[in-house]
Amino acid sequence: MKGLLRTLVALSFYPVSLIANYLRPGVRILMFHRVDSLPHFDQLTVSPGRFSQQMDILARSYRVISLTQALTELANGKVKRNTVVITFDDGYLDNLTHALPMMEERGLPASVFVTTEFASGAQQHPRYGSSARLHMNWGEVKEWLRFPGNEVGAHSRSHPYLQRVSDEQCREEIAGCMGDMAAAGVAHNGIFCYPSGDVTEREAHRVRASGYVAAVTVAPGVNFPTTNRFWLHRTEVTDRDTPLLFRLKLAGCFDLIHGVLHVRRTRQFSKQSQVEKELKGVNH
Repeated sequence: MKGLLRTLVALSFYPVSLIANYLRPGVRILMFHRVDSLPHFDQLTVSPGRFSQQMDILARSYRVISLTQALTELANGKVKRNTVVITFDDGYLDNLTHALPMMEERGLPASVFVTTEFASGAQQHPRYGSSARLHMNWGEVKEWLRFPGNEVGAHSRSHPYLQRVSDEQCREEIAGCMGDMAAAGVAHNGIFCYPSGDVTEREAHRVRASGYVAAVTVAPGVNFPTTNRFWLHRTEVTDRDTPLLFRLKLAGCFDLIHGVLHVRRTRQFSKQSQVEKELKGVNH
């Protein structure tokens, strides 16, 4: 019932969204994680069948470009209508084995944000608790880059909640990630992705100071020439995004709803981070 209500509200925004997109076009950055078949719904996993539907819509009706090209167009103030960027977080192996063939078939480029200790095999994302290898290794990351327009960005070294670590560890996670990729011989686009979208002014400052040119968040919405390059918005895509819902997301019909939910999540996350910092202070 809640999902149906959100859909109806989003549909009511459709006429306004069409007019807004026509009058003020922006760049919509899509956020994916995994593309795989799981026995249960996972917020971060899109099934291959659903992903294929979504890529068909992008190939038919949208202009999909690299993240670097999008930044150039934003900087020049020349954004074309229906411009979309595809991104993946964490560097999962299924991005290469399942997603890339479907995107390659349709000529759609994408960026993968790599967590370097996942790529090196030192650890993998604890969310799935699998003994099977989840992430691309460095050789596979380089294979990803062979498709024209594909890029690799930075996603920290070990994927911590950056708000909850010390200044020194924060610096190591951000600057060290870029260093790890250089050591592995992987060309990166100089763009950072905050782990779990966890960002305050401290982390944004550290990203700038480390030499990155931009950074993406999980804050919903579209990006305009006036958008801060170190707080770029993204639109999360899930397996529940049917062709109708996917088109509504692309049109921006969910932006207001997701914006309210994001503000609430950010406040809760900040409170939790502060409590953990205080507890650590007591323990030390």
